[in-house]
This record gives sequence, C-alpha cells and structure tokens, in this order.
Amino acid sequence: MSYQDIDKEIAHLQVVFALISPRDRFPLSYWHRRLHALTRSTMMPAQRARITHLEAMLRTAGARIDQITGTARLHNATARTGS
Repeated sequence: MSYQDIDKEIAHLQVVFALISPRDRFPLSYWHRRLHALTRSTMMPAQRARITHLEAMLRTAGARIDQITGTARLHNATARTGS
C-alpha cells in the first residue's frame, strides 16, 4: 500500500471512529481488523502516530458503546421489574 493510500485510509478511519454508535452495521471487531491490517504496512513515523491515535479512538468508541448498551440493558431490566 502506498503512503498516499495509507493516508487516505487513516483519514477515513478517523471519520468513522468519531461516528461509531451501537446501531452501526459493522461490529467493532471489523474496525479492529481494518486498523490492524494497516499496521502491517510500512509507514512514516507521522502515520504510526496517527495509528496510535486511531487505536485510542477505537477504544474510546468501544467504551462508549459498552456504557450505552449497558445502561440500556439496566434500564430495560428495571422497567420490566417495575423498580
């Protein structure tokens, strides 16, 4: 993959990771695989730094989804029991 292609992929993933929600069609595992595939490419130091930032963005998105879905599950269980 060329450096320009890597830059385009990184830019795309930055947009996607900022918008990830629990209702997305693609599971987080898909995005983890795409990000991991990039790490096998030869990159410039600046690109590696951007990949590190993307990894943090993906972790944050996963935590946000866990929090939202966990809260939704707790809310649904409470509504069913009438508590």
